[in-house]
Amino acid sequence: MENSCKNKNPRDRITKIAESWFLQEPLLFNVFCTHKIVENEKISIPFRCGKMRLEYNPKIIQDSISDELLTEYLKVEIIRIILKHPYQRMPACPNLVVLALASDVTISDCTSTTVKLSKPQDFELPKNLCYEEYYAKLLEKLNKELQDFAEQIMDFQDDSSESDSDELDSGELDSDESDSRKIDCDNSFLKSYQTAELWEENNEAAEIINTEIEKAQATNNWGSLSGDLQQIIEASLIIQMDYRRMLSMFRASILSSERKLTRMRPNRRYGFSYMGSRRDFTTGLLIGVDVSGSISDESLQNFFSIINRFFKYGIQSIDVIQFDAEMKEEILSLKKAKKKVKIIGRGGTDFQPAIDFYESHPKYDGLIMFTDGYADIPKLNRYGDKILWVLTSKAEYDYFCQNILDHLPGSKATYIPS
Repeated sequence: MENSCKNKNPRDRITKIAESWFLQEPLLFNVFCTHKIVENEKISIPFRCGKMRLEYNPKIIQDSISDELLTEYLKVEIIRIILKHPYQRMPACPNLVVLALASDVTISDCTSTTVKLSKPQDFELPKNLCYEEYYAKLLEKLNKELQDFAEQIMDFQDDSSESDSDELDSGELDSDESDSRKIDCDNSFLKSYQTAELWEENNEAAEIINTEIEKAQATNNWGSLSGDLQQIIEASLIIQMDYRRMLSMFRASILSSERKLTRMRPNRRYGFSYMGSRRDFTTGLLIGVDVSGSISDESLQNFFSIINRFFKYGIQSIDVIQFDAEMKEEILSLKKAKKKVKIIGRGGTDFQPAIDFYESHPKYDGLIMFTDGYADIPKLNRYGDKILWVLTSKAEYDYFCQNILDHLPGSKATYIPS
């Protein structure tokens, strides 16, 4: 088998495997087709994915991997993409090694494969945890080992910065040009590091993958994917409340007012050897909070908890209005997170007063509305007003999308997971 594999082009072998999935594994095939296949001899692993690319090392594949094992490697990588680990659910300042290990553990926990993946029991972890839980527990368990590995990375970056100081700039080192493989190719952490090196939040990629998942749902055609894996894939369709992603929907409204150099943050290319930078932000956003009687105290607490979290992402001030069937009080201008906010209202619900206030104040070019969604359709006087509706739960989100959202051009909706 190995001799015959050496005579075949690795790319042709990959393509042939994918073609064999066309009828039997439609979800795997369709997701495979969403990514560009790219050769990369610099990596010390057979495959990795990210940035809408599926990268492979032709030498590793040609020299040591049979067709049967190659099929399993490719399947694991496509499952990783289907679960959207390279594109969603990134924690703040993620550790790439732990991201990849958590992904491996999640996959091995719900599917059978001949690929050697880390398992929950390898780290004395319970089974049936979610991806984020595995990440948090692994980060805690591997703290010392991760520090040692990080020092190797930093030492290598320092050596590299000395050798190519003439090319110093403030940009980020492209992962394609990374020579992290020279640190220690036998280090299992390095392989995990390379696995997740291309991973970053990418809403567009996640939506493309979700479309393929929804096709599989509609036809109930999951191929050979196990029932447990199907449940995890379907659960990944649920929108998670990511504060950075919410703010990214209003990029034009979030303005960088000042860039400051700081030694408290490492340079993205050269680590702590050179000063990094941070930016302070202003915003043209208005936030409307539904304080009607149908909103529970818990939901209100969630609303203001989310608003407080915005301050952790560089926003300097936020204007908040409260409404039920009418506007309540004046604008609440927050310049820092507040532990207590006085709630006034608890009557019926009417979106129109909040919409009218927003439209009559042109300094705001974006509105976030926290509500349960149960009210009459408001009238928009400005076509394409940029509004994000944040619903209290999945049920309210479904109702809002079916009955109201289509009548509000320019609006988008999400919800707070229970």
